[in-house]
Amino acid sequence: MAESQIDLSEYEEKLAYLRAFETVFLVDDSAAMAPYWDQVKELLDCISPICAKHDPDGIDIYFLNHRPKGFIEFLPGQSVRNSGYRRIGGFTQLQTRDSVAEIFTRVKPAGKCNLGARLSKLLGWYCHKVAKDTEFAGWNLIVLTAGKFDDDVKAPLVDAAKKLDHLNTPAHQLGIQLLQLGTDAEVRNKFQYLDDELHRVAKTRDIIDATAMGTSGSLTAEEMLKVVLGGVVKKLDECKLARPDQVPEKHVDLDD
Repeated sequence: MAESQIDLSEYEEKLAYLRAFETVFLVDDSAAMAPYWDQVKELLDCISPICAKHDPDGIDIYFLNHRPKGFIEFLPGQSVRNSGYRRIGGFTQLQTRDSVAEIFTRVKPAGKCNLGARLSKLLGWYCHKVAKDTEFAGWNLIVLTAGKFDDDVKAPLVDAAKKLDHLNTPAHQLGIQLLQLGTDAEVRNKFQYLDDELHRVAKTRDIIDATAMGTSGSLTAEEMLKVVLGGVVKKLDECKLARPDQVPEKHVDLDD
């Protein structure tokens, strides 16, 4: 579904909120994602220009297994921030960024789904940044996954929530949208626990929202847009920031 096929008129006010957040996609590229790969590519290709139009920083895309050319995982001084593709569609003074279509030509779903390990590094980096600058941009992290986890995803989620609680950051500092690809009932139940129960058991703030596909196991671009905006608007509603002009400007680090 192309951007032009979405009627954005009813979303204009909500889209204005995106300027207060970094919109970050974490894409599961494990073998379990093969049936959904073309759909994920099409959805992100449609959503990225919409986000960029309302936030000149564009979107960031990270994968579980794939890394950009030149990134070496354990190289000293190598920031996990550079382990993905940043500011897709953004209008910055930086070099021209890759498009979603170009990125997906380099990535094929294969291997395990170690989502916990990837979340641990990304959220660890983010919480470290927030600890140094409490006005650092809020993160709207959307995780697209089939949910066939090969490691523990609960620990990094709880750890991040505890760190933000300790720092006493606003409720909207971090929102994680878990989006299930497919219709597996066991995965859906797992996601429901992460959404509804994990923060209660861990006695932390609630940073997780889970969304399951419909019976078809597919998602339209407009539904995807609602997922992107849903977490942002919910978090800001909790802070009683009723209008886009009440949203504070975000602080971002362009280099790290």
